[in-house]
Amino acid sequence: MKPFIKLGAVLSLAAALAACSSIPNNDLANSGNNSNKKGELTVVKGPAQKPNQDIVVQSIHRFEGASMEKWLSDDLVQLMYTKLVKQATATEEAQYEYSNVSVDLSNNEEKSAAEPVKEVEKVVKEQTSPDGKYVFIQQWKDKYTARNFIKEISTGNTTEVKGSNYLENGGWLNNTTYILAAGSMNGLGDIRQITVDGTVTQLKLEDPAMAGQYFTNFGAGQGYIYYTDNKQTLKQFTPNDPQPTELVKNALKFQVSPNGKHLAVEIQKVAGKAGSELRIFDSNGSAEGLSIAKGDLIPYIVWSPDSSKLAAAVYTENQSGMNGVYIFDSATGKISPIGPSYFPQYPLSWNPSGTRLGITVADKDGMPVTHIVDFQ
Repeated sequence: MKPFIKLGAVLSLAAALAACSSIPNNDLANSGNNSNKKGELTVVKGPAQKPNQDIVVQSIHRFEGASMEKWLSDDLVQLMYTKLVKQATATEEAQYEYSNVSVDLSNNEEKSAAEPVKEVEKVVKEQTSPDGKYVFIQQWKDKYTARNFIKEISTGNTTEVKGSNYLENGGWLNNTTYILAAGSMNGLGDIRQITVDGTVTQLKLEDPAMAGQYFTNFGAGQGYIYYTDNKQTLKQFTPNDPQPTELVKNALKFQVSPNGKHLAVEIQKVAGKAGSELRIFDSNGSAEGLSIAKGDLIPYIVWSPDSSKLAAAVYTENQSGMNGVYIFDSATGKISPIGPSYFPQYPLSWNPSGTRLGITVADKDGMPVTHIVDFQ
């Protein structure tokens, strides 16, 4: 429900993964010391890519003590460094200090913010329209309420959208229309159709399965609106037809590709038991091939901005199974593991062109370590 990830939640996930499986001390992705210093940048060169070969990693940038904040451009990334300033005691929690740093990956130059970050829970979420001309911006005022804006990229003009919201769920219906599931403290809440001039229209959804519920998964693309109901069925409806159509059963979560042509869906193998698979469907729910990943947990899936690749984090207690981060190439249908066995603690993050992927893991002391993977 909440639009941000606290450090405590991150450390809880790390502890849960550690309880499921031990990670070797020499694991590159999760190793590191808790020196509380800004990590050095390391670049690992990869082999030259051959025609029709799986996705190839060109280099990996490593930043100890840092977590992903956001991409400022293709080469410029903003990281948040976490420094332990006081150890936890039997009666007091540990104290941390946070600072934002922008890094130019083309020349490895770093620029620190003038002041330390005082409020780590303030979140600004941005979603670019499919044609790249507009950005939908959510600015969270507190833990439960956001202000929303539409920004025209070419002019920089920003229009505030009337009405606050409790959930961060939404997506671009087309190049000029954003659909927002505003949420509510009590029940489903509003579904708002927002055009780029700031005009808001309330949409109807007639689905008894959502009575008294709220959206746990919600998205839009290519004229359709998608969500999962309380029985984990992925459904689709349109602004002109409030009656939904069932697409996929046992859907734990899904991601609509930015171009709206594909759905990446995590499907639970057996209801109530651990174990799921990741499958790709077209916009109307027709399967496009067999499963591309299987595991006990698939915590994060995210499409690249151009919809050409899908990144997925997979965890399997059985070490002979799929573990780490994988990249699915929508053009070839191939899926490739990248780098070491990463266990991300934050959502995966593509740069605007889809040539770099940010991955934040935890070191042996639970402190963040960010790897930025460059692809050929």
